[in-house]
Amino acid sequence: MYKVIYILFILLSGVPSSMAAVSLSITPLDGTNSLRLENVATGLTNKKEVRVRITSTSGNRYQVFQRLLEPMVNEKGDALDSQAIQTAAYNNTNSGGTLYMQNAERMGLSEQHLYTSGQGGESDSFIVGYSVSPDQIQASGRFTGRLAFIVRSVGDGAQDQMILNVTLESPSNQEVKIVGSRAPSRVSIRDTDNRNNIVDFVKVSFSGNKGDIRIYQEVDSWPRNTNGDELNPDVLQYYVSGSSSGNAHEQGLAAVGLNRMLVYAGNAKDDAFSVYWLLDPEKVQAQDSGTYKGVMKYVVESSSGKEAFSIDLESFIQPVFKLTVNIPPEGVTFDRVLPDSPPQEREIDVAVHSNLHKPYQVVQGLLAGLTNEKGEQIDTKYVTIKVELSEGQKGQSKFVDFSPLETSENPVFISDGQGSPVSFKIIYKFKGYPGMIPGKFLAPVRFTLQEN
Repeated sequence: MYKVIYILFILLSGVPSSMAAVSLSITPLDGTNSLRLENVATGLTNKKEVRVRITSTSGNRYQVFQRLLEPMVNEKGDALDSQAIQTAAYNNTNSGGTLYMQNAERMGLSEQHLYTSGQGGESDSFIVGYSVSPDQIQASGRFTGRLAFIVRSVGDGAQDQMILNVTLESPSNQEVKIVGSRAPSRVSIRDTDNRNNIVDFVKVSFSGNKGDIRIYQEVDSWPRNTNGDELNPDVLQYYVSGSSSGNAHEQGLAAVGLNRMLVYAGNAKDDAFSVYWLLDPEKVQAQDSGTYKGVMKYVVESSSGKEAFSIDLESFIQPVFKLTVNIPPEGVTFDRVLPDSPPQEREIDVAVHSNLHKPYQVVQGLLAGLTNEKGEQIDTKYVTIKVELSEGQKGQSKFVDFSPLETSENPVFISDGQGSPVSFKIIYKFKGYPGMIPGKFLAPVRFTLQEN
């Protein structure tokens, strides 16, 4: 078996570029083969130059132009602002002809007239400079593009074009700081904190930003106690305040959700704001006491990239075992009771707040009978009480119907086995009776909250 290999010879013919009537050569003065605008820093002007050399043999007048072939973009696809690069032809760097654009102009996609030769179209050269305006750069990264130089003969239409690669290095000078006010990496939230007191907060600040910036907070680890029980989601609250630019999302006090929350969006160069942390004073009462620890993450997204910062959360919930008795302003008073008058009713509100999860009871103690200033007593069998639980409350009372008031200590309410919080009413009823003694009668009543 034979393998035959054919070789095709191709002969290209043409006129060498050196034989063209007019031609260009472009030489960066820093010795490289491209236009490199590097190490851009705020407040500094970075200048680079190229020498444009024209060789002409036709004797015809010619003109030289430059233009960007496309917008310069970085590795993320962000386009460079057209105001960022300024260019100018340097005076007295040519030997003949006329230099244009001797005052700096911004570079663009349209042709910019740099030079026109004398009538005889003599060969010549000149220098073009390029400088950077850092304040016009709204993103960081490595921007690349292509710069075209074109020479055209006015007489015979001959032309030549050279392409120069352009790069601009724009390093990020952005600095972001996210710290707690009491401890750099931690926020401590107490159930006693409120807006009128000093509350702990996270201080967020940044500088040197270029372009849009968005800052989110999201739960990395939801707060739990040592038993592994989670803090209820609607207990933890936050609000944002302090942005000088007005870009912080100051929507007021809000519950911390499990989803990512936007706390800042804008394009300010420098800014600062704070995220304040609180516990809902009502909903925290249903939360077990103890210390709950978790982690909140702040994510910063900008033209410089993506950064994440972690802040430890510590929520302190004190043990609660509290009895509240609300008595009418006039007290439990029965006015103008006559032997044959209908019975009168008065009521008080009782509430128990507890996060101990231990059973308890509310005890009412009538320390003495109803007596007047002479020591005379009202028959207490005509004074009765009844307990009414609010809807959905757990626990029980033996006073479901009106029963005589006893001169002793009696449990008026017994909680469930979990010691659930409760609210209820105690209704007192007094009915006059034949032979009752007229006058003003008083009796001290004491309420006690006791663990079972």
